[in-house]
Amino acid sequence: MLHGWQPIVVANRPPVESQLGPGGVERITRGGGGLVTAMSALAQASDAPWVAVARGDSDARLASRADEDGVVQVVSEDGNKFRIAYIHPDQEAYDLYYNEISNPLLWFIQHYLWDLGREPILDSRTERAWRDGYVKINAEFADRVVSLAEKATARPLILSQDYHLYLLPGMVRERLPQAHLQHFIHIPWPTPQYWKVLPRHMRDGILAGVLGSDVVGLQTSLDVRNFLLTCEENLGLAVDHRQSTVFFEGRSVWIRAYPISIDVRAMADLTVHEEVLRQEELITSWRPEFLILRVDRTDLSKNIVRGFLAYERLLESHPELRGRVVFWALLQRSRQNVDAYRSYLGALVSAAAHVNRRFQTGTWMPIRLEVEENLYKAVAAYKSYDALLVNPIYDGMNLVAKEGVLCNTKDGVLVLSENAGSYEELGIEALTINPFDIDQTAEALHSALTMPKRDRTTRARHMRQTVRKHDIVRWITAQLQDLNELVAR
Repeated sequence: MLHGWQPIVVANRPPVESQLGPGGVERITRGGGGLVTAMSALAQASDAPWVAVARGDSDARLASRADEDGVVQVVSEDGNKFRIAYIHPDQEAYDLYYNEISNPLLWFIQHYLWDLGREPILDSRTERAWRDGYVKINAEFADRVVSLAEKATARPLILSQDYHLYLLPGMVRERLPQAHLQHFIHIPWPTPQYWKVLPRHMRDGILAGVLGSDVVGLQTSLDVRNFLLTCEENLGLAVDHRQSTVFFEGRSVWIRAYPISIDVRAMADLTVHEEVLRQEELITSWRPEFLILRVDRTDLSKNIVRGFLAYERLLESHPELRGRVVFWALLQRSRQNVDAYRSYLGALVSAAAHVNRRFQTGTWMPIRLEVEENLYKAVAAYKSYDALLVNPIYDGMNLVAKEGVLCNTKDGVLVLSENAGSYEELGIEALTINPFDIDQTAEALHSALTMPKRDRTTRARHMRQTVRKHDIVRWITAQLQDLNELVAR
């Protein structure tokens, strides 16, 4: 499928993380997150260079080993090989790009998180962050991509990722008109009206930048529909809704849904890792009759506080469950350099403490809250749950839902927000909830814990089959097939 192509992956984050352990011994591990997981398979299969930001001392340490083309050969401790081309932006420019525009401004818009009666307040500071941060860093990425593409021995295929790099495709297209570009957006695409939070030159610039691509990939059919409407209503472009095509500057740009997924084989291997098995034994030593699980980053969009409130309502409405159930929240800190995220972490810790103070006994703690990043513990938790709560306000996909149903060994039930991207594939077998309705969520959790064994088994089996069929290989293959078809025209 990659014959004749030279892929170049472009993302804000590199695919590996470097840490110095005891005695100064370096550990190189594959980075976390769905984007890295998804693109790593392609990067390794094709030996594609991965363009990313050198974000700190550890990345700078790796970048110092670059060859004459500026590419670093890296092998992670699990044997994965990467070729990384780092860029080295000015720290102030990067801060404006990442912490002022990308997060929270664009992230909040695309997850409908702004309290529009109060925020955002856009002023000259925002304009400076856009000009001296977002535009500048995208241009630095474009310089690096063009340099690599000009040296490629096959047709360059630029695979840029997500909301950090909306301007990149247009910048590369201007300098390399014959290049082939695809931009994949991992988060939701909101309605045209919500984009009008941004000043016109910003929102129009974002659309024009993304439309520098040959193919724009999104997570769901709803995202595709919203993107087409945004092009039509906000930029006045001609759009073919039946063919999911936007006509821009004499080109036909395909807009397609490619629901991202997981590496099924790698996840299956993880479930029998010795550390996962050890963590399972620890879980067995403390778990009660029923285990409700959530695994999330402490992001506002994940709706963690409402999950705790729903659990509180469950314990109020069904006192027979007290002492028999634990809600285990295994969380990872997210963007603690942004005020809103620090406040949210405090709010969810307070919400959990409130429930525990109200219901705990000498032998039972209703909520087990752990804030750490531990993949092995997360996989062991996936294997062990009776109910998995995935209740985001809005989510591009939410791979936790897919990882959980694949790994689980107890025919656990998925309680799933109708606003998660994974709802399109898994919603029919999950217990679907409105993420804002805590009473409905509480009753869904109760139904999950009390569902007859036969129903649990049937639902779990069907969801596992769906995830195995729609795996990461299929996600990548579908995109490359469309690119081949488009270029062949």
